[in-house]
Amino acid sequence: MVGQLYVRPRQNRVPAGTSLYTAATTWYQQDLRSACPDTGNSNGTTPSDILCSAPQPAINTGFAHAAGYKYAYNDGDGSTRYDIDVPIQIHGFDPSFHFVGMTFNPEGFADMKDKYFLLNGRSYPDTVGVPGYAGGPSTSAAQAAGSPDVSSGALGTESSDGRTRFSQPLPTLITLDSHAGPGGTGQRALLRFSDLDVTEYQTLASLGIPMKVVGFNAKLLRDQAGNNLYVTTNSITLGGGESMDVILDSTGIAPGTYFLYTPNLDHLSNDAETSVD
Repeated sequence: MVGQLYVRPRQNRVPAGTSLYTAATTWYQQDLRSACPDTGNSNGTTPSDILCSAPQPAINTGFAHAAGYKYAYNDGDGSTRYDIDVPIQIHGFDPSFHFVGMTFNPEGFADMKDKYFLLNGRSYPDTVGVPGYAGGPSTSAAQAAGSPDVSSGALGTESSDGRTRFSQPLPTLITLDSHAGPGGTGQRALLRFSDLDVTEYQTLASLGIPMKVVGFNAKLLRDQAGNNLYVTTNSITLGGGESMDVILDSTGIAPGTYFLYTPNLDHLSNDAETSVD
C-alpha cells in the first residue's frame, strides 16, 4: 500500500490581494516555522541558507494572490500556481517476484525484472479508465458485480460478504479546459510524480503540451540567489524513490487528446501481451 503526503504551502492562505513577494520576504521570516535565517537575494549581501526549501525570489514580479489560487511552493512570485493537482505514481511489477513472496519463500531481489508498467497502479487502458469503460474480457460478469465503478472507472472484485470493493480508484486521465483559467487563460495541472520502481529508471513523455519542471524531490528548482531554474521539456526520467513536480499549461493549446506515455519500448506492453493490434 502506497500513498502521497502533500505539504501545502502557506502561500495558499495569504489574504487576497497580498503581494507574494512581500509575504515571502517579510511575513514568513517572522514565523519560526517558515523562516529562513540569514537569507538574502539579489538585493542583499548574505547568501541564502541551503537548507531552505524555497529561497526568497530575486525579483519582485508584482504577483498578487487571488481567492482560489493554489501553489506548489512558497515561491513568492506566483510561478508555481496551478488549478488542479494530479498525483501520478510510477510503478513496476514483477509477477514472478510477487508469487515467490506469496509462497513465503525468500525473494531474490537481484533477479527482479518488471513485466508491467503501471501508472497509479493501473496499466493501459485502465490508466485512462472513465465512467462507462467496460474493461476486461468478461464485461457482463464485471457489470453484474458492480464493476467498473460508475464514478471513477475503477475495477472491482466481489468479496465473500457480497460487497464489491474497488481497487486503485485514481486513473491517470487529465482533463484541462483551455479557457477556464484566471482571465480566460488555460487551466494549469500540477503533476505530482513519484517513482516507486525498484529495478529501473522510468521515463514519461508528453506530446503536444510542454512540461515545466518546477520542483525535484520536494524542493523548488531555484538557486540560492533566488533565480528560478525551471526546465521546460517534453519528457522526464525518474529513478526509484525520486519525485518531481511538473506543471502542464493548456493556454493556447488546441482542443484535443494528448498523450502522456512512456517512450521505453519494453514498457508499452503488459508482460507477453503486445500493445499493437
